[in-house]
Amino acid sequence: MMKFRHNLKILLTKEEIQARITKLADELNAKYKDKELTLIVIMNGGVFFYADLLKQLDMRIRVDAICAASYVGQQSTRQITFYKKVNKPIITDHDVVVIEDIIDTGLTLNAIYEELLALKPKSLSLITLLDKDGTHPDFKYPYQALFEVPNKFIVGYGLEFDDNYRQLDQIYTVED
Repeated sequence: MMKFRHNLKILLTKEEIQARITKLADELNAKYKDKELTLIVIMNGGVFFYADLLKQLDMRIRVDAICAASYVGQQSTRQITFYKKVNKPIITDHDVVVIEDIIDTGLTLNAIYEELLALKPKSLSLITLLDKDGTHPDFKYPYQALFEVPNKFIVGYGLEFDDNYRQLDQIYTVED
């Protein structure tokens, strides 16, 4: 068993996470039945959610990734840096669903959403695994959240703290 450097408390179990992802997959399978869907993951935190969701989808899927960040450690720099952008033809005139791990300040997602809208998708939806309660009053786009979480630092299931804990299969709050 891994020895943690921080005091972690389980927030969401792997069973709770997987049950909600299965429900989401059922919703997407119904909505996009007989259509092609472009699924874009926001790297790196969304990878676990993205992979588990992809395995349950029944329609034709095109995939891509975008990598942008505003965080250093636990603090937002409020400056958005794009490390990887999407391949333009993969989303123009296509139904696009963006997969995110957590909405915290919403600054990065505002920039990503605007970047993707400029590429003229047929439709653009945002689905986040976690929505941090009360932390993003300036986020202006519609989204669907699988879980609402407290305003604490969250790790596990793709989310990290100084590149630690990303590989955990449950979601934890950092209590110290």
